[in-house]
Amino acid sequence: MTALTGKRLVASILAAALTASCAPTHVAPISTAGAAFKPDPDERKLWDEARAEEKKLREKVALYNDPLLVDYLQGVADRLTPPGMTANPEIRYSVSVIEDPTLNAFAYPHGSVYVHTGLLARMENEDELATVLGHEMTHVEDRHTLRSQRDAQNKQMGFAVAAIAAGVLTAGASGHAYEQGNWTQGAMIGVMSQVLVGLGLNLAMMASVNGYGRELEREADMGGFDKMTRAGYDTRQAPKVFEALLEEHGDSSKAEAFFFGNHPRLHERIDSANEWLSAHPSTAPPNVTGDPEGFQARIRPVIRDDARLNIDAGRLPLAEAELARVEPLLPNDPIVHELKGRLALKKADAAPEAAAKAALKKAALASYRESIRLDPNRPVPHREVGLLAYRAGDFATACVEFGQYLELAGAAPDAQSIRDYRLELRKQGRCP
Repeated sequence: MTALTGKRLVASILAAALTASCAPTHVAPISTAGAAFKPDPDERKLWDEARAEEKKLREKVALYNDPLLVDYLQGVADRLTPPGMTANPEIRYSVSVIEDPTLNAFAYPHGSVYVHTGLLARMENEDELATVLGHEMTHVEDRHTLRSQRDAQNKQMGFAVAAIAAGVLTAGASGHAYEQGNWTQGAMIGVMSQVLVGLGLNLAMMASVNGYGRELEREADMGGFDKMTRAGYDTRQAPKVFEALLEEHGDSSKAEAFFFGNHPRLHERIDSANEWLSAHPSTAPPNVTGDPEGFQARIRPVIRDDARLNIDAGRLPLAEAELARVEPLLPNDPIVHELKGRLALKKADAAPEAAAKAALKKAALASYRESIRLDPNRPVPHREVGLLAYRAGDFATACVEFGQYLELAGAAPDAQSIRDYRLELRKQGRCP
C-alpha cells in the first residue's frame, strides 16, 4: 500500500463516519475534584476496557526487566503528581518500560504509563525525563481519552473506526518505506502496528500512533511543563527533548512514527515550548534538579541495551551513537565491548572495500578480547573470537576459544555446530 493510497482510504473511512457536529467535549481535569472525583459511567467503562487491553499488551510485548529502573521512574512520576491526583483513591499512576528502540511513550486513561527504551535512551537528565512523563500524565489527568471518545461518538465515529484509520496510515507509511528501499523503517513501523492492530488494541493505537490531535497534544505539553515547574524541575531542559529527537545520527531511514511525531511537528513543539518558557521563566538552576546520580545509574544500562536492539534492527548509526555515549559511563562493562564487536562485524558485512572489512574485523576482534578480559565467563565473545580466528587461519586459537564457548554454553542452540568445528580441527591435528 502506498502512503497516498493509505491517506485516501483513511479519508474515505472518516468521511463516511463523520457528521456535521465537530464541537469537542470538555471535561474538568481529575485533579480539580481531588478525593471527591468519581469517573462517569462511560469513563469507568473506558477504564475497564483499558485494563483489559493493557493485559493483552503486557502478554505480547517485551517488558524491560529492571525493577530498580521502574522504581526510579515511579519516583519521578510521584514527584510530578499534583495533590489533587494524589488525594484521589480512584486512580494511580504506574510506569512501565517496553523493550523497543522506537521513540514512543503512551498512557492508558486509568493511569498506566508506558515508555520505550528507545525514548529513555535519548534522555540526558531527569528534567528531560520529567518532560516525557509529565506530558503523558497530563493526558490522564485531563481525561483526553474520554474527551476523544465522546467527540468521536458525537461524530458517530467509534474508537474502533479511528483505530483502523490509524492502522491504515501506519501500514501505508510502512509500504511507502519499503517502496523507497528503507527496509528497516518499514520493518520498525510494521512491528508496532502488527502488535496494536493484531490484538485490537484500539486505545494504545490512538495514543501511540495518532496521538490525541494537535490541540490536546499541545495541552499535554503545557500541562507537563506546569507539573515540572511545580515539582521544581528545570523547564529549560524541555525543548532539548524535542531537539534530541530530531537527531538522526546518520540514519535518515529510522522509523519514529510515534510520540513526538514527525519533524514538522517536532519543530512546532520546540517553538511552543520556547513560547511557554518566555511566559514562564524557570527559577530552577539548570541540570541540578532531580537526582543526577540516580538518573545516570538507571539510564546507563538502558542506553547499552537499546544499542543492542538497534543492532538487531540494523540501525547501525544509532547503535554506534549509543555505544559511544555509554562507553565512558560504563568503561569496564564487558557487554558494551561485546556489543562493539557485534557492531563492527555488522559494519564489516556492509563495507564495500576489502581494506575496510579487514579493519573492522580487527576492531571487532579487539572488542571481543576486551570483553573476555573483563569477564572470561561470557560465552559469546569466545565463540566470536574463535570464528574470527578460524577464518584468519589461526586454528590453534580457534580450537581454544571454541572449547571455552562449549564449557560455558554447551546447551546453546549452536553448540553442536561449534563441536563440529572443533572436532574437524582435532582430526586435522590443529588443536593444541
